[in-house]
Amino acid sequence: MKIFFALLLSLVNLHDATAFFATTTNRLRSSSLSMMAESNDSQKDIRVGVIGAGRIGVVHLEAITKAPGVTPVIISNPTISKAEKAAKQFNLPQFTSDAMDVIEDPNIDAVWICSPSQFHADQIKAAAAAGKDIFCEKPIATNLAE
Repeated sequence: MKIFFALLLSLVNLHDATAFFATTTNRLRSSSLSMMAESNDSQKDIRVGVIGAGRIGVVHLEAITKAPGVTPVIISNPTISKAEKAAKQFNLPQFTSDAMDVIEDPNIDAVWICSPSQFHADQIKAAAAAGKDIFCEKPIATNLAE
């Protein structure tokens, strides 16, 4: 959840304490909704590992690098040259060919799953078992049983 809000804040270019305002009006009444976004100054950076260095993994990695309070640390891809290229492009200190290296890394707070769909369910389960926060590109599974 904290990663979602960090990315949301970065996508709408919010910094520190900023407000969203939504106003709806109709002929009979007017209502207003306001929600304050709190500063993340007192919290540590969220350290993220990305699984998958294909097109969508790189798209997400680029967004992660722009999010305040979020630090991408490691990326994995079975084709190690893709992981290495993404790590160099976005200045990540680590890359690997094994998704479990990302999931089991004790320095990672959250895992971004951008691998092929057939691996999502098992990677989600492993990341949850490791106590990581999880973002998974859709779909989260390829069938109902998963």
